[in-house]
Amino acid sequence: MKVKQEIQELFPTPLWVVDLPPAEAVAFNAGLKAEIEKIISPRPKVPSGSNWQTPQDLHTRPAFADFAKLVEQVAASVAQHLQVENFPMMITGCWANINPPGSYHPTHNHPNNYLSGVYYVAVPPTGTHLLFQDPRPVMIMPRTKLGRITANAAIAEVRPGRMVFFPSWLRHHVPSNEGPTERISIAFNLMFTNFAETIAPPMWKPTAGNS
Repeated sequence: MKVKQEIQELFPTPLWVVDLPPAEAVAFNAGLKAEIEKIISPRPKVPSGSNWQTPQDLHTRPAFADFAKLVEQVAASVAQHLQVENFPMMITGCWANINPPGSYHPTHNHPNNYLSGVYYVAVPPTGTHLLFQDPRPVMIMPRTKLGRITANAAIAEVRPGRMVFFPSWLRHHVPSNEGPTERISIAFNLMFTNFAETIAPPMWKPTAGNS
């Protein structure tokens, strides 16, 4: 008996990946790295496996104005794709992560935000990626082989000059940096302006003199 079969994928989880042109990314990232080094210098000592983080107010600092504009530009296209472009959003936090070899970020999400993202300033030649967890509450499909349909996690490849946007509720983690050099990234959150200004304002406080 001949039958007609149709596959429908329900409730997709979007991920937006944006790459700067390589030549532009080199100069842009060099400037960002220099500014990040200024913020954390002299570097405080951290335990083995830990990392350095800047304050969450980078988007308010003049040195990161071009980066904030880039985030807002990409966010505008993401909002259009999600059909929420008529509802203004604002950056609620923006900070740099410096991961030496052996450090990692445990599984987490970003509460009280609508969109989150990360931009890669420097990536070791090997041993680094961004891993997203399956958002479905229960994954009970028997699995003999992991694939796009059966896996309970998915990897987003990273490289210098790449920006990854994702829904803030999507849980993710960054495995241990197994490369020989530091991994430097800038993370950020966005939320609808009315909500962020009236219901749940950001908990971070601007650093004096940098706002």
